[in-house]
Amino acid sequence: MCPPLIKIIQYSLLGFLVLPVGACDTITLPRLGFDTKDETPLPLTITYAFDRNLLNYTHTVDACGLPYTIPVGQIIAKTFFDVGRDRFDGVRAEPPIGQAQGAPPNGYRIVLNLNHFGFDPVTKASEEDRYSALVDLQMQAIYEDDQGIALAKSPLIYHQKTNLWTPQLSGQSTSCSTGAIDGTVEDAAEALAQDMIGVIPQLAQPTQFPVAQQPPIGQPLPAQSAFPKPTSPIPHTPPRSPQTTAEPSVQFRTKLVDANRNLILEGGEVVVLLIETTNVSSAKIPSAYVELRGNPILVEAFKRVAPIPVPIGALQPGEKRTTEIRGRMPQVSGKSNGELIIGIILSQGFPPGIHTILLEIQPRPSQKKSTR
Repeated sequence: MCPPLIKIIQYSLLGFLVLPVGACDTITLPRLGFDTKDETPLPLTITYAFDRNLLNYTHTVDACGLPYTIPVGQIIAKTFFDVGRDRFDGVRAEPPIGQAQGAPPNGYRIVLNLNHFGFDPVTKASEEDRYSALVDLQMQAIYEDDQGIALAKSPLIYHQKTNLWTPQLSGQSTSCSTGAIDGTVEDAAEALAQDMIGVIPQLAQPTQFPVAQQPPIGQPLPAQSAFPKPTSPIPHTPPRSPQTTAEPSVQFRTKLVDANRNLILEGGEVVVLLIETTNVSSAKIPSAYVELRGNPILVEAFKRVAPIPVPIGALQPGEKRTTEIRGRMPQVSGKSNGELIIGIILSQGFPPGIHTILLEIQPRPSQKKSTR
């Protein structure tokens, strides 16, 4: 039998062996395009205003032993455009992507910001070319009319574990195909683009939103700025300033306690995070969760004990509830400073701010006793 024919038979047999293996697991392959949906486009023209920090954002991961930089911002912008072209009559953008300015008379201006992106951890599975990754994409969309008035603010969240297939390009090289990594980020961006589009019909039906009471000046542990989840319309009762926004539906206070109460977190030490959450709105909140971000050492201390995000449960109007999250610090080799960012995710209502706790981290003190 001639050598070329032998090779053809060998490759054919290899193909039959690989197919059953692929059927045993869910693998994320590079995306070939967006699903075609038989939906009538909304009769609107949208102007995207992508924040420059979003457009320039990249994230580096390990790919077959070599660093690979994911063009996160570029993928997000392209995906939002692709999804928008399928769902709107027209899509345009402000500089630096396009030359549009403001919202058209028959549409909206949507300002898009990137709050957080995580692709962690990327761990090798049983097979050499398969990985598991937790994708965490958090954005915010602000919707404005053609007068520049902010109508709503919509936090967008994608938090999902996925399996990747990143086959090596050759047996003699550690480089590998990274299309599945980019495709996973594209999946996340597409999901958020669809969530953003789901807000559009609500903009024409604004509702009054309960106003939260702000804590007194000087009161410890206030909440600040915006933290994700669902959308709530902002009251639209002209005349008003374009900067006017709805107040959060909940307020929360936090306290971190370490075992020896010296406010220094040591390797192996037990820590307890207390979150007091109050529903300050007049509506029931079906579910709420505590989300933790910040220094990986601090977040890992709690992940080792409890899954994140931590459920709070339903909150009746005016109800106050304290959630306790326990953790244990991993062993550390040196001193460092870290921050723990706490936020509340709501299933309904306008989200509150984040609270940042700054902490000192150090190794566990030596237990050696002095000898005479």
